[in-house]
Amino acid sequence: MSSCRREVSEVYDYISIHSMDYSKSVKTEVLEQFVVETLGFEQTGPLRFSKALYGAHVGLKGLSANSNGSYAYYTLEGIEAVNLVEVILPATKIDEPLERAITGLVMAIAGEFGWCIDEDHGLDT
Repeated sequence: MSSCRREVSEVYDYISIHSMDYSKSVKTEVLEQFVVETLGFEQTGPLRFSKALYGAHVGLKGLSANSNGSYAYYTLEGIEAVNLVEVILPATKIDEPLERAITGLVMAIAGEFGWCIDEDHGLDT
């Protein structure tokens, strides 16, 4: 995992978690089961999830990306495996308890699948 970029920057509107060089995928049902049963998200659509944390809305979506991390989909229906997860940050100001909770979610996803966090966006990791 040493070639995964780990730099601190300002908070963006999402955090990317992906396999090394986007080369390892997990089946969509494995991701869905982990996100819903372990992390407590609600599934809102194909590979789309939502969770309330500290009064804020956190989203999550699973994607299939090419070796450059690029993707373009009109729908996530029919995707059988993913190699990229985006944690969509709330539009509200992120305070310390919310940041800790989001950090925990991101680290849990990265740890479960052996993936890396593209950029930690200043989260306390």
